[in-house]
Amino acid sequence: MNDLNAAAAKLQKLENVRMIHVPPCTVAASHYVGENPEENAGEQLAEFLKKSRLYNVKPDARVFGFNHPNPSDEKPYYGYEFWVTIPAEMEVPAPLVKKRFAGGMYAAHTITLGNFHEWKWLSDWVHNHPKYEANMLNDHGEFMGGLLEEHLNYVYHCHLNWPESDEHQLDLLFPVKLKNS
Repeated sequence: MNDLNAAAAKLQKLENVRMIHVPPCTVAASHYVGENPEENAGEQLAEFLKKSRLYNVKPDARVFGFNHPNPSDEKPYYGYEFWVTIPAEMEVPAPLVKKRFAGGMYAAHTITLGNFHEWKWLSDWVHNHPKYEANMLNDHGEFMGGLLEEHLNYVYHCHLNWPESDEHQLDLLFPVKLKNS
């Protein structure tokens, strides 16, 4: 039993965390609160990506998402917000909103869609790291404390109408800073 417990503990300890810097950027934000917020916000974003032909304008565009507001026992619905990086001068039609993101340093861990239990593993990694510490927002649960999910290849997927896949990958991004900074 001790061997099984040791093996299970090793499986839940991340060894492939990367440190990345997300530069400041301008984003188009799609936000939805209600039933199926990821799907509804995603449909709004996908429509914008296709109509604007963003892939042709900015092939290096990145897509981030986060709960907004977080799920809770007090609220029947939660929300989700997507951001896609855009050129600063690009017009953004309603219901999307243009925003400026300050960027920052993040601990990054890749998952396959659905493995959100690995947020705990990434949090444990950050909170036990000798060099880095959490750099969370004090947002009272409104914006996941600054945690982000980067949806990999999302813009390319929308541009080429790739079929849905079980292999949809996300980077979980946990805001960090150097200790004693």
